[in-house]
Amino acid sequence: MKRPFYPKYLPVNIPLESLLEILKIETDARVKIERYNSILERSPIREEIFLMFSLDESLQSTRIEGTQATFDEVISSEITGDKRVDIIEVRNYLEALTQGVELLKIFPISTRILLELHKIILSNARGENRNPGEYRKVQNFIGPTSRIEDATYIPPEANLLPDYITNLEKYINDDSMDNRLGYLVKAAIIHAQFETIHPFLDGNGRMGRILIILYLLDKGVVNKPTFYISQELERNKYKYYNLLNNLRNENPNWLEWIKFFLNCSILQADHYINKLEKIEKLYEEMLEITEKYNIRIDVVKSIFKSPVFDISSIKKKLGISYNTVRNNVDKLIKSGKIYPDDKKRNKTYRFYDLLDIMR
Repeated sequence: MKRPFYPKYLPVNIPLESLLEILKIETDARVKIERYNSILERSPIREEIFLMFSLDESLQSTRIEGTQATFDEVISSEITGDKRVDIIEVRNYLEALTQGVELLKIFPISTRILLELHKIILSNARGENRNPGEYRKVQNFIGPTSRIEDATYIPPEANLLPDYITNLEKYINDDSMDNRLGYLVKAAIIHAQFETIHPFLDGNGRMGRILIILYLLDKGVVNKPTFYISQELERNKYKYYNLLNNLRNENPNWLEWIKFFLNCSILQADHYINKLEKIEKLYEEMLEITEKYNIRIDVVKSIFKSPVFDISSIKKKLGISYNTVRNNVDKLIKSGKIYPDDKKRNKTYRFYDLLDIMR
């Protein structure tokens, strides 16, 4: 019969020759992330971009778990009122990200934050009956069926969780536990250890990926919650799973896992820089249109936050009259930059140029 696996406590032992290889890749990753941070900080629409990138992360991370919602469906749900469970799970992830950033201003990364965010992730979604906001008290497992005999991985027993969580929290918050490694490498280790401990009955993957951005924020690797690697993890989903599984034995292959994580960070930074440059170019085009058609700049900025919108939503967000919004939206339609649906009343409008960049 298969037995639970007991990972070693952190820190991990990485040989010197592997350490040198890792640090070289991490330096490349940090340079890319710093460039991205710099471009973002100078952007005149950085606040608008924060929301778009956070929403995209929410979609990508939940997609790893099997969620089928598209970016258009999620961004439209505020207008359409779509309450499908896939939409709810993406929205829950976004809310947990937002709340996590706020809690991080008050508390260190700890059980208090993890339990609160876990509760949000499972709210009114799949797994809502699997003890949201609580560490598991029974054995769980990962596998293709509901039979533990078919498990591909069995985490440590529930009675050992307090010691494992205490060790993880100490590693997260006490830099002196391992001063040989940079924060990106530590983020890779923290994420892997969390997934190996598997402290919840459901939602471990999503919580573990939120933990990555909270750690990078806490250590100052990123300035705002806008750098996520879930898109690259989702693109390499089965490699991601297999490399995590390769850590769950007596000779864990930390080198391959860390290299994979760092290379995902590099690719994600390149992707974000490319996307950010396209968005800024689009914004410059829109500034020219505002002058040509005498359109309010706050209306234009609002559609960078909500590229699917209706008149009422813009009116509420900006606190201006319905007629003012309608007049500016009509000008945007005339400019060829937004398009209405075919309904006679309560029309929804789409800013396709931005949607195409974010898809």
